[in-house]
Amino acid sequence: MKGKMAKKAKEDLNYKKNTKNKVNKNAKSNKITNPNKESNLFDFDKEIVIGMPKIPETKQQKNKRKNKNISNNKKKPAVTKKISKKQEMAIKKRKLILKIIRTIVLIGILIGTLIYILLSPLFNIKDVTVTGNNKLSRKEIISLSDIRTEENIFKTSKNDIKNKIKTNPYVENVKIRRKLPDKVEIIVVERVATYMLPFANSYVYINNQGYMLEITSQKANLPIITGFSTPEENLHEGERLLSEDLVKLGEVLQIIESANANGIQELITKIDMSNRQDYTIMLEKEKKLVHIGDVSNLSTKMSYINKIIQDEAGIEGEIFVNTDLTNKGAVFREKV
Repeated sequence: MKGKMAKKAKEDLNYKKNTKNKVNKNAKSNKITNPNKESNLFDFDKEIVIGMPKIPETKQQKNKRKNKNISNNKKKPAVTKKISKKQEMAIKKRKLILKIIRTIVLIGILIGTLIYILLSPLFNIKDVTVTGNNKLSRKEIISLSDIRTEENIFKTSKNDIKNKIKTNPYVENVKIRRKLPDKVEIIVVERVATYMLPFANSYVYINNQGYMLEITSQKANLPIITGFSTPEENLHEGERLLSEDLVKLGEVLQIIESANANGIQELITKIDMSNRQDYTIMLEKEKKLVHIGDVSNLSTKMSYINKIIQDEAGIEGEIFVNTDLTNKGAVFREKV
């Protein structure tokens, strides 16, 4: 009995030795192949041990694990899909085609809208108003414009209407306003006749800028200008005086302005501008011809003229203010 027990004890001792040698051998092997010792450590959180219940995670451990997972996910680089040049060109081509299609559709819509506007009776003209006219009547201006009622408001361009109205010399400027859907307003700025040029048995009305506005046999209550250089064959409605006459006309305006300031303008019936060094004005009502000279010292000259008119009222003669006014003053010569 004792021999059996001794034999069993010896076997147990050999078993333990063999087991210990195996463990040491395995540990040595792990040491060579896995230098990271921590990788061989037993992790109770990850491993399942048979016969031992899994210890539940605490709230703190769960949060720690979640944060670790999030951190790991962040570290992973975003995967970008590379597109070949051929694919990129195909995408650009598709985008260009879509853009062209959209443009064509938009143009089609605009053309359709335009056709609708041009054909719709909603935009037919019902009323035409004219403002700013004085010399020309409303009917004359509408006739010049060639605007017709019940015609589409967009049929004729505003520039065409302006040019047609401006063919009349009395019209200086025109504005056209469309008041949708069916009204047109014509705003006119007219030229005003200020002088007359004798022409055969008629008169040519001109304004301050030298535009010839009208040729008529009717004499208006305007001063007559003589001594102009523009030849008769150039005297046409809508034309302008020659540049030489325009210079003289500018000086005549200075004389008239000074006369107006001294209350003499209404007395002037004729102006001779043939000589720029000696303009003459006729005061028909006072029966006096005034030699102005040039356009220097006009205010002083008009003061002398005004005084002589008062002193020699009703006496026919000539007034000379083209003299040495400082030393000699003005001269009046009664007609014998």
